[in-house]
Amino acid sequence: LSFTSTNTWGYRDKNGSWSGMTGALDRREADFGGTTIFITKERVGVIEYIHLTTPN
Repeated sequence: LSFTSTNTWGYRDKNGSWSGMTGALDRREADFGGTTIFITKERVGVIEYIHLTTPN
């Protein structure tokens, strides 16, 4: 298990490649990512979101 960090959640460029954490997941450089990432229509097709619940 190794840890890495990126400076962005990830955005698609004009060539269709992803930057940031989304890019690392898409390129299989990471098995999972943890952050308070915003769900967007574009990212749904690239990464799988899981829901984390916390006690009140």
